[in-house]
Amino acid sequence: MQQHWRRSLWILWIALFVVQVGFSLIMPFLSLYVQEMGVVSDHAVELWSGAIFSANFITAAIFLPIWGAVADRVGRRAMMLRAAFGMGIVVGAMGLVTHPWQLVLLRLLQGTTVGLVPAAIAYMTHVTPKRHTGYVLGTLQAGTTAGTVIGPLVGGLLATFIGHRPIFYLTGLGCILGGVVILLFIPPDQVTEEARTQRTSVIGDLRTVAQNPTLLAMMVVLMLTTFSAMNAEPIIPLYLETLALPLGYVSLLSGFVFSATGIADIIASPFLGRRGDRIGYKKVLLISLAGSAVMYTAQAFALTWWHVLILRFLQGIFMGGALAAGNALISLSVPDEFQGRAFGVSTAAMQMGNFLGPLTGGAVSAWFGFRAVFPLTGLLRMINFVWVYMVVRETTGARYKEQEEAGGVATAD
Repeated sequence: MQQHWRRSLWILWIALFVVQVGFSLIMPFLSLYVQEMGVVSDHAVELWSGAIFSANFITAAIFLPIWGAVADRVGRRAMMLRAAFGMGIVVGAMGLVTHPWQLVLLRLLQGTTVGLVPAAIAYMTHVTPKRHTGYVLGTLQAGTTAGTVIGPLVGGLLATFIGHRPIFYLTGLGCILGGVVILLFIPPDQVTEEARTQRTSVIGDLRTVAQNPTLLAMMVVLMLTTFSAMNAEPIIPLYLETLALPLGYVSLLSGFVFSATGIADIIASPFLGRRGDRIGYKKVLLISLAGSAVMYTAQAFALTWWHVLILRFLQGIFMGGALAAGNALISLSVPDEFQGRAFGVSTAAMQMGNFLGPLTGGAVSAWFGFRAVFPLTGLLRMINFVWVYMVVRETTGARYKEQEEAGGVATAD
Protein backbone atom coordinates (compact mmCIF):
# COMPACT_ATOMS: atom_id res chain seq x y z
CA MET A 1 0.00 0.00 0.00
CA GLN A 2 3.01 2.32 0.19
CA GLN A 3 2.55 3.73 -3.31
CA HIS A 4 -1.16 2.98 -3.73
CA TRP A 5 -2.29 6.59 -3.38
CA ARG A 6 0.43 7.90 -5.72
CA ARG A 7 -0.50 5.38 -8.41
CA SER A 8 -4.20 6.18 -8.03
CA LEU A 9 -3.45 9.91 -8.25
CA TRP A 10 -1.81 9.68 -11.66
CA ILE A 11 -4.37 7.23 -13.03
CA LEU A 12 -7.18 9.57 -12.00
CA TRP A 13 -5.20 12.53 -13.39
CA ILE A 14 -5.20 10.86 -16.80
CA ALA A 15 -8.89 9.89 -16.58
CA LEU A 16 -10.00 13.39 -15.55
CA PHE A 17 -7.80 14.98 -18.20
CA VAL A 18 -9.28 12.81 -20.97
CA VAL A 19 -12.87 13.45 -19.84
CA GLN A 20 -12.32 17.20 -19.44
CA VAL A 21 -10.71 17.48 -22.87
CA GLY A 22 -13.78 15.76 -24.27
CA PHE A 23 -16.19 18.18 -22.63
CA SER A 24 -14.15 21.21 -23.63
CA LEU A 25 -14.08 20.05 -27.26
CA ILE A 26 -17.76 20.86 -27.75
CA MET A 27 -18.00 24.28 -26.10
CA PRO A 28 -16.48 26.51 -28.83
CA PHE A 29 -18.98 25.54 -31.53
CA LEU A 30 -22.33 25.12 -29.73
CA SER A 31 -23.78 28.19 -31.46
CA LEU A 32 -22.56 26.91 -34.84
CA TYR A 33 -24.16 23.53 -34.10
CA VAL A 34 -27.46 25.33 -33.49
CA GLN A 35 -27.18 27.01 -36.88
CA GLU A 36 -26.43 23.65 -38.46
CA MET A 37 -29.82 22.43 -37.20
CA GLY A 38 -31.64 25.08 -39.23
CA VAL A 39 -31.84 28.06 -36.86
CA VAL A 40 -30.97 31.14 -38.93
CA SER A 41 -32.11 34.17 -36.90
CA ASP A 42 -29.26 35.70 -34.90
CA HIS A 43 -31.62 36.36 -31.99
CA ALA A 44 -32.87 32.76 -31.98
CA VAL A 45 -29.32 31.40 -32.19
CA GLU A 46 -28.29 33.49 -29.17
CA LEU A 47 -31.31 32.37 -27.12
CA TRP A 48 -30.85 28.67 -27.95
CA SER A 49 -27.10 28.87 -27.35
CA GLY A 50 -27.61 30.45 -23.94
CA ALA A 51 -30.16 27.82 -22.93
CA ILE A 52 -27.96 24.96 -24.17
CA PHE A 53 -24.85 26.30 -22.46
CA SER A 54 -26.47 26.84 -19.04
CA ALA A 55 -28.89 23.87 -18.92
CA ASN A 56 -26.48 21.34 -17.43
CA PHE A 57 -25.28 23.78 -14.73
CA ILE A 58 -28.82 23.92 -13.32
CA THR A 59 -29.39 20.17 -13.04
CA ALA A 60 -25.79 19.60 -11.93
CA ALA A 61 -26.24 21.98 -8.99
CA ILE A 62 -29.30 19.95 -7.94
CA PHE A 63 -27.84 16.46 -8.36
CA LEU A 64 -24.27 16.92 -7.13
CA PRO A 65 -25.20 16.92 -3.41
CA ILE A 66 -27.39 13.85 -4.01
CA TRP A 67 -24.60 11.88 -5.69
CA GLY A 68 -22.20 13.00 -2.95
CA ALA A 69 -24.43 11.41 -0.34
CA VAL A 70 -24.68 8.20 -2.39
CA ALA A 71 -20.88 8.14 -2.73
CA ASP A 72 -20.46 8.12 1.04
CA ARG A 73 -22.75 5.06 1.26
CA VAL A 74 -21.68 2.94 -1.73
CA GLY A 75 -18.13 4.15 -2.40
CA ARG A 76 -16.49 6.94 -4.41
CA ARG A 77 -15.16 4.60 -7.11
CA ALA A 78 -18.71 3.43 -7.87
CA MET A 79 -19.78 7.05 -8.35
CA MET A 80 -16.85 7.73 -10.64
CA LEU A 81 -17.90 4.81 -12.83
CA ARG A 82 -21.55 5.94 -12.84
CA ALA A 83 -20.55 9.46 -13.88
CA ALA A 84 -18.04 8.44 -16.58
CA PHE A 85 -20.26 5.89 -18.33
CA GLY A 86 -23.42 7.97 -17.89
CA MET A 87 -21.82 11.08 -19.37
CA GLY A 88 -20.37 9.04 -22.22
CA ILE A 89 -23.79 7.80 -23.28
CA VAL A 90 -25.57 11.16 -22.94
CA VAL A 91 -22.90 13.24 -24.67
CA GLY A 92 -22.56 10.71 -27.48
CA ALA A 93 -26.32 10.99 -28.07
CA MET A 94 -25.94 14.74 -28.63
CA GLY A 95 -24.43 13.95 -32.02
CA LEU A 96 -27.79 12.49 -33.11
CA VAL A 97 -30.06 15.47 -32.39
CA THR A 98 -31.95 17.25 -35.16
CA HIS A 99 -33.45 20.18 -33.24
CA PRO A 100 -32.10 22.54 -30.55
CA TRP A 101 -34.77 21.55 -27.98
CA GLN A 102 -33.43 17.99 -28.09
CA LEU A 103 -29.96 19.30 -27.29
CA VAL A 104 -31.34 21.34 -24.36
CA LEU A 105 -32.99 18.20 -22.94
CA LEU A 106 -29.78 16.20 -23.31
CA ARG A 107 -27.77 18.98 -21.63
CA LEU A 108 -30.25 18.89 -18.73
CA LEU A 109 -29.83 15.11 -18.60
CA GLN A 110 -26.06 15.52 -18.74
CA GLY A 111 -26.27 17.59 -15.55
CA THR A 112 -27.84 14.63 -13.76
CA THR A 113 -24.89 12.38 -14.64
CA VAL A 114 -22.18 14.66 -13.21
CA GLY A 115 -20.04 13.87 -10.20
CA LEU A 116 -16.80 12.45 -11.58
CA VAL A 117 -14.57 15.25 -10.27
CA PRO A 118 -15.99 15.48 -6.72
CA ALA A 119 -16.01 11.67 -6.44
CA ALA A 120 -12.35 11.58 -7.56
CA ILE A 121 -11.46 14.27 -5.01
CA ALA A 122 -13.30 12.43 -2.24
CA TYR A 123 -11.65 9.15 -3.24
CA MET A 124 -8.15 10.63 -3.14
CA THR A 125 -8.71 12.37 0.20
CA HIS A 126 -9.89 8.98 1.52
CA VAL A 127 -6.77 7.05 0.45
CA THR A 128 -4.12 9.79 0.79
CA PRO A 129 -2.13 10.53 3.97
CA LYS A 130 -3.44 13.79 5.38
CA ARG A 131 -0.05 15.47 5.17
CA HIS A 132 -0.13 15.19 1.35
CA THR A 133 -3.70 16.46 0.88
CA GLY A 134 -2.80 19.82 -0.66
CA TYR A 135 -0.37 18.34 -3.18
CA VAL A 136 -2.83 15.65 -4.28
CA LEU A 137 -5.77 18.01 -4.72
CA GLY A 138 -3.63 20.58 -6.51
CA THR A 139 -2.35 17.92 -8.91
CA LEU A 140 -5.88 16.67 -9.66
CA GLN A 141 -6.99 20.23 -10.26
CA ALA A 142 -4.13 20.75 -12.70
CA GLY A 143 -5.34 17.73 -14.70
CA THR A 144 -8.89 19.02 -15.06
CA THR A 145 -7.68 22.52 -15.88
CA ALA A 146 -5.25 21.19 -18.50
CA GLY A 147 -8.16 19.42 -20.18
CA THR A 148 -10.18 22.64 -20.12
CA VAL A 149 -7.36 24.62 -21.75
CA ILE A 150 -6.45 22.08 -24.43
CA GLY A 151 -10.00 21.00 -25.28
CA PRO A 152 -11.18 24.16 -27.08
CA LEU A 153 -8.00 24.29 -29.18
CA VAL A 154 -8.40 20.66 -30.27
CA GLY A 155 -12.17 21.13 -30.70
CA GLY A 156 -11.67 24.03 -33.07
CA LEU A 157 -9.28 22.00 -35.22
CA LEU A 158 -11.53 18.92 -35.25
CA ALA A 159 -14.62 20.97 -36.13
CA THR A 160 -12.73 22.38 -39.10
CA PHE A 161 -11.70 18.99 -40.49
CA ILE A 162 -14.41 16.49 -39.46
CA GLY A 163 -17.46 18.61 -38.63
CA HIS A 164 -19.45 19.05 -35.44
CA ARG A 165 -21.40 15.83 -34.92
CA PRO A 166 -18.40 13.45 -34.80
CA ILE A 167 -16.93 15.48 -31.94
CA PHE A 168 -19.85 14.48 -29.71
CA TYR A 169 -19.14 10.84 -30.50
CA LEU A 170 -15.46 11.35 -29.67
CA THR A 171 -16.34 13.09 -26.41
CA GLY A 172 -18.68 10.27 -25.42
CA LEU A 173 -15.99 7.74 -26.27
CA GLY A 174 -13.45 9.68 -24.19
CA CYS A 175 -15.76 9.58 -21.14
CA ILE A 176 -16.28 5.84 -21.54
CA LEU A 177 -12.54 5.26 -21.92
CA GLY A 178 -11.99 7.25 -18.74
CA GLY A 179 -14.50 4.97 -17.01
CA VAL A 180 -12.71 1.87 -18.30
CA VAL A 181 -9.39 3.16 -16.94
CA ILE A 182 -10.99 3.70 -13.52
CA LEU A 183 -12.65 0.27 -13.62
CA LEU A 184 -9.41 -1.54 -14.47
CA PHE A 185 -6.83 0.35 -12.42
CA ILE A 186 -8.52 2.06 -9.45
CA PRO A 187 -9.24 -0.29 -6.52
CA PRO A 188 -12.58 0.04 -4.69
CA ASP A 189 -12.53 2.24 -1.62
CA GLN A 190 -13.62 0.88 1.73
CA VAL A 191 -16.95 2.06 3.13
CA THR A 192 -17.68 1.58 6.82
CA GLU A 193 -20.89 -0.11 7.94
CA GLU A 194 -21.89 3.09 9.71
CA ALA A 195 -21.55 5.11 6.50
CA ARG A 196 -23.31 2.40 4.45
CA THR A 197 -26.40 2.40 6.66
CA GLN A 198 -26.49 6.12 7.38
CA ARG A 199 -29.57 7.90 6.02
CA THR A 200 -29.21 11.56 5.13
CA SER A 201 -31.00 14.24 3.16
CA VAL A 202 -29.77 17.10 1.01
CA ILE A 203 -31.43 19.56 3.38
CA GLY A 204 -29.68 17.92 6.31
CA ASP A 205 -26.33 18.05 4.50
CA LEU A 206 -26.81 21.74 3.69
CA ARG A 207 -27.65 22.37 7.34
CA THR A 208 -24.43 20.61 8.35
CA VAL A 209 -22.47 22.82 5.96
CA ALA A 210 -24.14 25.97 7.28
CA GLN A 211 -23.27 25.00 10.87
CA ASN A 212 -19.58 24.40 10.10
CA PRO A 213 -17.84 27.83 9.79
CA THR A 214 -14.91 26.47 7.77
CA LEU A 215 -17.12 24.51 5.39
CA LEU A 216 -19.47 27.43 4.80
CA ALA A 217 -16.56 29.79 4.14
CA MET A 218 -15.02 27.32 1.68
CA MET A 219 -18.30 26.95 -0.23
CA VAL A 220 -18.29 30.71 -0.76
CA VAL A 221 -14.58 30.67 -1.68
CA LEU A 222 -15.11 28.03 -4.37
CA MET A 223 -18.31 29.57 -5.70
CA LEU A 224 -16.69 33.01 -5.99
CA THR A 225 -13.60 31.48 -7.63
CA THR A 226 -15.62 30.01 -10.50
CA PHE A 227 -17.89 33.08 -10.51
CA SER A 228 -14.84 35.31 -10.86
CA ALA A 229 -13.36 33.14 -13.60
CA MET A 230 -16.58 33.23 -15.64
CA ASN A 231 -17.98 36.73 -15.11
CA ALA A 232 -15.54 38.31 -17.56
CA GLU A 233 -15.97 35.57 -20.20
CA PRO A 234 -18.73 37.38 -22.18
CA ILE A 235 -16.94 40.74 -22.23
CA ILE A 236 -13.23 39.98 -22.71
CA PRO A 237 -13.33 40.15 -26.55
CA LEU A 238 -15.40 43.36 -26.38
CA TYR A 239 -13.10 44.83 -23.73
CA LEU A 240 -10.01 44.03 -25.79
CA GLU A 241 -11.55 45.86 -28.75
CA THR A 242 -11.45 49.06 -26.68
CA LEU A 243 -7.70 48.70 -26.16
CA ALA A 244 -4.79 49.07 -28.57
CA LEU A 245 -5.25 45.92 -30.68
CA PRO A 246 -3.78 44.98 -34.07
CA LEU A 247 -6.61 45.12 -36.62
CA GLY A 248 -8.24 41.73 -37.24
CA TYR A 249 -6.63 39.95 -34.27
CA VAL A 250 -9.41 40.23 -31.67
CA SER A 251 -10.40 36.55 -31.80
CA LEU A 252 -6.81 35.29 -31.72
CA LEU A 253 -5.74 37.53 -28.85
CA SER A 254 -8.93 36.78 -26.92
CA GLY A 255 -7.99 33.11 -27.13
CA PHE A 256 -4.55 33.87 -25.73
CA VAL A 257 -6.06 35.88 -22.87
CA PHE A 258 -8.55 33.12 -22.01
CA SER A 259 -5.87 30.43 -22.13
CA ALA A 260 -3.41 32.39 -19.96
CA THR A 261 -5.51 31.90 -16.83
CA GLY A 262 -5.81 28.15 -17.31
CA ILE A 263 -2.11 27.69 -18.12
CA ALA A 264 -1.12 29.56 -14.95
CA ASP A 265 -3.55 27.42 -12.94
CA ILE A 266 -1.94 24.23 -14.29
CA ILE A 267 1.53 25.44 -13.31
CA ALA A 268 0.60 26.80 -9.88
CA SER A 269 -1.89 24.29 -8.46
CA PRO A 270 0.49 21.40 -7.56
CA PHE A 271 3.12 23.81 -6.23
CA LEU A 272 0.71 25.81 -4.08
CA GLY A 273 -0.98 22.63 -2.91
CA ARG A 274 2.37 21.34 -1.66
CA ARG A 275 3.11 24.72 -0.05
CA GLY A 276 -0.17 24.43 1.81
CA ASP A 277 0.95 21.04 3.14
CA ARG A 278 4.01 22.75 4.61
CA ILE A 279 3.07 26.28 5.67
CA GLY A 280 -0.71 26.00 6.12
CA TYR A 281 -3.73 25.89 3.82
CA LYS A 282 -5.30 28.97 5.37
CA LYS A 283 -2.13 30.99 4.73
CA VAL A 284 -2.01 29.91 1.07
CA LEU A 285 -5.72 30.65 0.69
CA LEU A 286 -5.41 34.14 2.15
CA ILE A 287 -2.47 34.96 -0.12
CA SER A 288 -4.46 33.65 -3.10
CA LEU A 289 -7.59 35.65 -2.25
CA ALA A 290 -5.66 38.88 -1.72
CA GLY A 291 -3.57 38.36 -4.85
CA SER A 292 -6.59 37.58 -7.04
CA ALA A 293 -8.40 40.66 -5.70
CA VAL A 294 -5.48 42.85 -6.78
CA MET A 295 -5.17 41.19 -10.21
CA TYR A 296 -8.89 41.51 -10.94
CA THR A 297 -9.02 45.16 -9.92
CA ALA A 298 -5.90 46.01 -11.92
CA GLN A 299 -7.51 44.75 -15.14
CA ALA A 300 -9.86 47.75 -15.05
CA PHE A 301 -6.83 50.01 -15.59
CA ALA A 302 -5.25 48.08 -18.49
CA LEU A 303 -4.07 50.22 -21.39
CA THR A 304 -3.16 47.50 -23.90
CA TRP A 305 -4.13 43.89 -24.56
CA TRP A 306 -0.87 42.54 -23.17
CA HIS A 307 -1.57 44.22 -19.83
CA VAL A 308 -4.74 42.11 -19.65
CA LEU A 309 -2.80 39.02 -20.74
CA ILE A 310 -0.22 39.37 -17.96
CA LEU A 311 -2.82 40.17 -15.30
CA ARG A 312 -4.99 37.20 -16.33
CA PHE A 313 -1.95 34.91 -16.10
CA LEU A 314 -1.19 36.15 -12.58
CA GLN A 315 -4.88 35.82 -11.76
CA GLY A 316 -4.70 32.16 -12.79
CA ILE A 317 -1.82 31.52 -10.37
CA PHE A 318 -3.84 32.87 -7.46
CA MET A 319 -6.97 31.02 -8.58
CA GLY A 320 -5.01 27.76 -8.53
CA GLY A 321 -3.94 28.44 -4.97
CA ALA A 322 -7.49 29.24 -3.86
CA LEU A 323 -8.97 26.05 -5.30
CA ALA A 324 -6.23 23.75 -4.00
CA ALA A 325 -6.22 25.25 -0.49
CA GLY A 326 -10.02 25.48 -0.36
CA ASN A 327 -10.50 21.81 -1.24
CA ALA A 328 -7.80 20.79 1.26
CA LEU A 329 -9.53 22.71 4.04
CA ILE A 330 -12.85 21.04 3.16
CA SER A 331 -11.29 17.57 3.30
CA LEU A 332 -9.70 18.20 6.70
CA SER A 333 -12.73 19.84 8.29
CA VAL A 334 -15.19 16.92 7.95
CA PRO A 335 -15.08 13.23 8.96
CA ASP A 336 -14.37 10.59 6.32
CA GLU A 337 -18.01 9.49 6.11
CA PHE A 338 -19.02 13.03 5.06
CA GLN A 339 -16.34 13.57 2.40
CA GLY A 340 -18.52 12.68 -0.60
CA ARG A 341 -21.34 14.93 0.53
CA ALA A 342 -18.98 17.81 1.34
CA PHE A 343 -17.38 17.74 -2.10
CA GLY A 344 -20.77 17.23 -3.75
CA VAL A 345 -22.07 20.41 -2.14
CA SER A 346 -18.85 22.32 -2.88
CA THR A 347 -18.94 21.31 -6.56
CA ALA A 348 -22.61 22.35 -6.72
CA ALA A 349 -21.53 25.74 -5.35
CA MET A 350 -18.90 25.97 -8.10
CA GLN A 351 -21.55 25.14 -10.71
CA MET A 352 -23.65 28.00 -9.38
CA GLY A 353 -20.62 30.24 -9.80
CA ASN A 354 -20.27 29.06 -13.39
CA PHE A 355 -23.95 29.84 -13.98
CA LEU A 356 -24.14 33.22 -12.23
CA GLY A 357 -20.75 34.57 -13.35
CA PRO A 358 -21.51 35.25 -17.04
CA LEU A 359 -24.99 36.59 -16.20
CA THR A 360 -23.62 39.03 -13.62
CA GLY A 361 -20.67 40.10 -15.76
CA GLY A 362 -22.93 40.81 -18.72
CA ALA A 363 -25.42 42.77 -16.59
CA VAL A 364 -22.74 44.87 -14.83
CA SER A 365 -20.98 45.70 -18.10
CA ALA A 366 -24.30 46.65 -19.71
CA TRP A 367 -25.16 49.07 -16.91
CA PHE A 368 -21.77 50.42 -15.86
CA GLY A 369 -19.33 49.57 -18.66
CA PHE A 370 -16.74 46.84 -19.21
CA ARG A 371 -14.21 48.15 -16.71
CA ALA A 372 -16.68 48.03 -13.80
CA VAL A 373 -16.74 44.23 -13.84
CA PHE A 374 -13.16 43.91 -12.62
CA PRO A 375 -13.14 46.04 -9.43
CA LEU A 376 -16.51 44.56 -8.41
CA THR A 377 -14.95 41.09 -8.58
CA GLY A 378 -11.89 42.32 -6.68
CA LEU A 379 -14.14 43.69 -3.93
CA LEU A 380 -15.95 40.35 -3.59
CA ARG A 381 -12.60 38.56 -3.24
CA MET A 382 -11.47 40.96 -0.50
CA ILE A 383 -14.72 40.43 1.42
CA ASN A 384 -14.06 36.70 1.08
CA PHE A 385 -10.50 37.29 2.38
CA VAL A 386 -11.81 38.98 5.55
CA TRP A 387 -14.35 36.19 6.13
CA VAL A 388 -11.72 33.45 5.81
CA TYR A 389 -9.28 35.32 8.03
CA MET A 390 -11.87 35.65 10.79
CA VAL A 391 -13.52 32.21 10.84
CA VAL A 392 -11.16 29.56 9.41
CA ARG A 393 -8.74 27.76 11.71
CA GLU A 394 -5.20 27.22 10.44
CA THR A 395 -4.48 23.65 9.26
CA THR A 396 -1.27 22.21 7.81
CA GLY A 397 -0.24 18.88 6.42
CA ALA A 398 2.79 19.00 8.72
CA ARG A 399 0.51 18.81 11.76
CA TYR A 400 -1.01 15.61 10.42
CA LYS A 401 2.44 14.19 9.74
CA GLU A 402 3.30 14.63 13.43
CA GLN A 403 0.04 12.96 14.46
CA GLU A 404 0.60 10.08 12.05
CA GLU A 405 4.09 9.49 13.39
CA ALA A 406 2.67 9.54 16.92
CA GLY A 407 -0.04 7.08 15.89
CA GLY A 408 -2.88 9.57 16.25
CA VAL A 409 -4.03 9.66 12.63
CA ALA A 410 -4.52 6.71 10.31
CA THR A 411 -2.32 6.81 7.26
CA ALA A 412 -2.71 5.34 3.82
CA ASP A 413 1.02 5.15 3.14
